[in-house]
Amino acid sequence: MGNDAVPTQVDWCHVAAQLQHDPEALPWREREALFSDNFLAFSAPSEDMLATLDILAGDSKWEVRRRVAELLAVLPDEAFNRLAARLTDDQNSYVRKAAGRSMDRRRKGQQVSSRRRQMLGGVADDYELMEKLHGALATKMSRQIAERLYDVLVGATIHNMRGLLTPVCSSAQSLLNKVVDGRVDASDLKKHLKRIVDATGDLSRLLEEVRRYSQQVSRERTRERLQSLVAQSLENAKACFSQTGHDVELISLRIEVPAEITVEVSKVHLVVALTNLLQNSFEAFKPVMDQIGPFWIAVSAHADDAGDVTVTIEDNGIGFGEDDLRQIRQFIPGQTTLKHDGTGFGLPTAKRYIEGHGGSLEIDSQENQGTQVRIRLPLIDNEE
Repeated sequence: MGNDAVPTQVDWCHVAAQLQHDPEALPWREREALFSDNFLAFSAPSEDMLATLDILAGDSKWEVRRRVAELLAVLPDEAFNRLAARLTDDQNSYVRKAAGRSMDRRRKGQQVSSRRRQMLGGVADDYELMEKLHGALATKMSRQIAERLYDVLVGATIHNMRGLLTPVCSSAQSLLNKVVDGRVDASDLKKHLKRIVDATGDLSRLLEEVRRYSQQVSRERTRERLQSLVAQSLENAKACFSQTGHDVELISLRIEVPAEITVEVSKVHLVVALTNLLQNSFEAFKPVMDQIGPFWIAVSAHADDAGDVTVTIEDNGIGFGEDDLRQIRQFIPGQTTLKHDGTGFGLPTAKRYIEGHGGSLEIDSQENQGTQVRIRLPLIDNEE
């Protein structure tokens, strides 16, 4: 098809004028080569190129019309709409087949482009709108801030991944050395394999947390009972805490969520957000589980006159000091505090998902006294 050829220098104004006077003013091989040698140029054609295209779409030679049909994959919409029906109904089967293949490539390209736009979350469009509303300087500063945040996110993720890969590499190398020396035994094998399994499990969880943070909140909404969402999230959080080897039954739960409150949400994303916040509450008891309680987590919800519902999650765990709380309120993914381990993605993901529902998230805490998280969501209906 020649679409990788170096574009030739064509005086399209002269060519268009020649063909308008006589459609066969050029030998048909030259007419065919106009397109095969300039394939990519037709993704942004001039008026004279389009005029030439319109003439040769009705050329007497099917070989020339086939070359025009092959251009359907790259033509601008207006030219495509004008020629597609004409060429797919051509009297020659080679032309019709070329048009069909070209239209398939066009559809696939549009699908890829659409997926890329979705993955980018419309960032380019958002920057363009921001520049119109707030000017070039504000847009430039916003882009620079976003790029610095990206650097922090990537840097934190790589740092965490390296930390998890270190014991894997160390144990694998140790086992390899022992095998080479013929000194490996069952206890060594068990010890090193356990380190590898544990580290790869942590790495898998980190990657899942990063994936969740990068995921856009679905625009599809269903009406759900808030009580049911809290219950499901609580079970998820309890299961995760139990897997760490701690007794979840030592922590009492106080749940006061009215059954009549419903919200319109992307269920999977809101459950992830609530689960992350409840997991943080459970995690706050890890350093003090060997002490005498009482330990408790409370979840409450109420609707207000402003048309919102407020969900409050409280615990009497170890809490955060002022410096840690100041850092946490930045909601930068990948950041962890000295007293709280984890990936550093749970709270930022929860905030992002909640804001994706038009809501907000606030956090207060006092060291050795506990933490309170307040979520506000738009209320859809509070009646049966």
